[in-house]
Amino acid sequence: MPPIFGIVPTCPSVINSDLQQEMDRRSKTRVDVQLTCLVTADRIEATPLRVITENVSRTGILMRWAADLPLPEVSKTMTVDVQLPENSDFGPRVMRCLATVVRITPMAGDQPAVAFEVTNMRFIKPRPRRARDLAAMPVASNRIS
Repeated sequence: MPPIFGIVPTCPSVINSDLQQEMDRRSKTRVDVQLTCLVTADRIEATPLRVITENVSRTGILMRWAADLPLPEVSKTMTVDVQLPENSDFGPRVMRCLATVVRITPMAGDQPAVAFEVTNMRFIKPRPRRARDLAAMPVASNRIS
């Protein structure tokens, strides 16, 4: 077997696993899953941004950001609500994460990847969305005086 970085391997699987661990700093397993997320920066912002996850772990989330949405700043702390698939035992659940933007990577197709480090996570029941009857609302020109 040829030397690797000047080292003659005696047990290639050990060397490869050590090299693999050094190159890959992740400490938790990532799961490739596409789930809808609502991302908000502050309580003041009324409209959360809707994005899709690429992969999720206990300590991080990678998201595919839509091209028409404003990009967050690196080191900005945000609230991420990941909508989980419905479970017959628990019903619908949301994984609410307090997360910090650690990296923004340009990707093909004008959809950058935004990586978050999760600092806090809890599971909550989703809030019911209030349906609005648009037909019952007055016409905008009649409301303005």
